[in-house]
Formats: sequence, structure tokens, C-alpha cells
Amino acid sequence: MKIAIITDIHHGPQSHTKDANWNGLPFVRQFIDRAIEKKADLVLDLGDHISDTTHENDYRCATELADIFKTFPGNRVHILGNHDVNNLSIADNEAIFGQSMQSSVHDLGACRLIAWQPDVKIQMGIGFSKAEPHLEWLVETLNADDRPAIIATHVPLSGHSQIGNYYFERNAHYSSYPDHAVVRRAVEATGRAALWLSGHVHWNTVTNVGNVQHITIQSLSERFTTMPMTACAYADLDIKDDQFTIDVLGNDPFHARLPFRKSGDRPWVVPVPPFTEADRTIERERLRA
Repeated sequence: MKIAIITDIHHGPQSHTKDANWNGLPFVRQFIDRAIEKKADLVLDLGDHISDTTHENDYRCATELADIFKTFPGNRVHILGNHDVNNLSIADNEAIFGQSMQSSVHDLGACRLIAWQPDVKIQMGIGFSKAEPHLEWLVETLNADDRPAIIATHVPLSGHSQIGNYYFERNAHYSSYPDHAVVRRAVEATGRAALWLSGHVHWNTVTNVGNVQHITIQSLSERFTTMPMTACAYADLDIKDDQFTIDVLGNDPFHARLPFRKSGDRPWVVPVPPFTEADRTIERERLRA
């Protein structure tokens, strides 16, 4: 099973660290051409297609990207990112990319891809809304099939550290959902998830939580880890013989090879409770906050 992955293209005007003279369209074309050449079974786009400005400009930029994606003759899965919904509606995005942007399940033979689409709109000063209203569908979908599942979202839910991240070290509450721990516990309880793929945070990471491998993939247009070069990043995911290999190409290369198995095959031991009554009080206050 071969999946070609791209995320955080941010096609449009310069934003933050992006090179003012950089044009991402040729690299998206290169990504699709390579996916065709390598006979990828699926193209997975993890969102933030555009750098949002106005409805008219966002629609044009997203359409330019969609026209390239549509040249891939196989299956495509597109996930919405926060920049994709600032000026465009979900219906706009569905019309542009020619497919549903709702949560969906994709049969990959020995495993499944679950494209989970909780709300990705950011409210400045607050962050994302809770993902929990969409959690029942995810848990039911995981429990409906015994095969190991890959979950794909724009926003990561590992809760991994943002220390050193240009965007999120001082803004960690914008890097994930406020109830990410609730979501993880519910997913881990099913024992069906093997791998969780995300973008949004613009760097390559692996975080194993409860025997689910959480992977974030670098943005195509980012430079904060590769300055002065643009990362030009996209990835290949290969699943074979109960292992997965992920290779991020471009100027921020990354490689990982790990077991591909349901978390329930080797469940982790439940963490010990707080050591003292004082620690338990701190934990209760933290959970109430």
C-alpha cells in the first residue's frame, strides 16, 4: 500500500515565513507527477491549501490547486484546514475539489483510512472548538471494522510539545483541540487505530501515545526549519509486512520505519495515579480548568 501525502501548501500571497518569490504550484505538479510515476494507491492532502485573503482570491487559488490534483487518475482524499474555511464554505471547497469534505472511510484492503473532519475554524483568542461533538462518529467507525485504521486530520491530536515551533511555542492552544486528551482516550479504547497523520504544525514529528503512532508532516511552503530554503516537503507512506515507512522528501527530509498494528494488539499499561494527595489536588484542578 502506497500513499502520497502533501499538506499545508498555503498557495496564495506571502504569509509569515513563506518566501515572497516562491510559487508552490510547480511543486504540487511535481508531487502529483511523482505519485503517478510511483503508482501511489491514494493521494492524501491534509489541508491548508491556501493562504486566505478574500473569498474571490481564495476560490481562485483553491481552484488552481484542484486543477492539478484532478490530474491524478486514482483516489484522492482532501481534508480541510483552518485557512481553507476562513472565507470559503465547506460547500465551496466541495465544489472546487469535486468531492465531499465530510468525514469519510476509505478501504485500503488490509487496513482503512479514516478521514476525520471535526471543525477546523480557529477563533482568535480562543483557538479551536472542541472536537468531541464529532467523536461518536469516529469511535463508531473504528469499532465497525477489525482492521487497523489510519486516521487523518488536519490538526494533530497527540498533544506533543511545541517547544521550538515558530508558530506554536508561545501559542500552543492553537496547535490542537482543547479536548485532544479526551479524543485520544476514546480512540485508544477501541484498540483499532494504528497510525494518525496530521499537518497544521509545519514540522515533522513522531509521537507514540498509547501505541498509536502520531505523525505530523512538514508544510510544502514552510521555511522556519530550513531557512533560507523552502521546505518543499511531501511524503511517501508505504505499508508492508506489518510495518510502515514514511519518507518526507524535499529540503526537510525525514524518515521513520515502525510497526503497523492496531493499538489494541499491545495495549499500554494505564498510567499510575498521582503520587500524593497534593498531586491529586493539582490534577483535579487541572482537569477542571
